[in-house]
Amino acid sequence: MTGPAPARRDWFCEEILAGKLAVTVLYEDDRVLGVVHPDPEHRVHGVVYGVVLPKAHVASILAAEALDGDLLVAMVRAVQAVAQALGLDKKGFRLEVNVGPASAPHMHWHVIGPGSLRTRRDRPFTTTRARLDELS
Repeated sequence: MTGPAPARRDWFCEEILAGKLAVTVLYEDDRVLGVVHPDPEHRVHGVVYGVVLPKAHVASILAAEALDGDLLVAMVRAVQAVAQALGLDKKGFRLEVNVGPASAPHMHWHVIGPGSLRTRRDRPFTTTRARLDELS
């Protein structure tokens, strides 16, 4: 008989919030952080890419904590600031929120400029511990 699956660690958000992963901060207040995505692999084909994340742990947009109105206002304010800092307020962008077993277990929103994030359409991006070590 097998036990429950071990909890999935969130290397990406944990490392950013702990200051262990070098990032360019574009926006910060007492509740959220907005950064340039630290992985250059995400900037293929000239795509400009930011990430906004709450400082307090929120497992996903489906979690009860995600319904905090003040947090949502702070997240939207950070998206606006990140988009402006990256020049995406003029070029356009999409906002992406991932939910599911393949996504990081800490809510974060992707601010993605025009273009494609994938060098191969069949290979979604995943950040591994080894990849974060390479970027540190």
